[in-house]
Amino acid sequence: MGDNKFVDAIYSELFEKNFPQYKNSLTKPVNGDKDSYARARNALASLDDTQKHDIINFFKIVIADSASVVLGTLDGVHFPDDLEGDFVVQLDGADIQGDLQDIFIEKSQQDGIYD
Repeated sequence: MGDNKFVDAIYSELFEKNFPQYKNSLTKPVNGDKDSYARARNALASLDDTQKHDIINFFKIVIADSASVVLGTLDGVHFPDDLEGDFVVQLDGADIQGDLQDIFIEKSQQDGIYD
């Protein structure tokens, strides 16, 4: 139960809070600002609306893949740069690692992130 709660919280933070903020920032009108969002927005300005939508939605895959690497590492099934060891992830005193990556990927697939 805790593993699903953990993944749901992470998923919600990434796709229901962070992604809409990115999308909103990237779809604002082009201006002369020099921050990272403005530079990306200016780069997207030459695309038509469908192309912009495709690029912005691609960020969902980037977010999902990044989270998957972290969760897989915590689960002990992914070893970036040969990082090996035993992680202990607990929620309210109960171990929750082992299926975090699988739960996250399944949820992402159900929501069409990889489509």
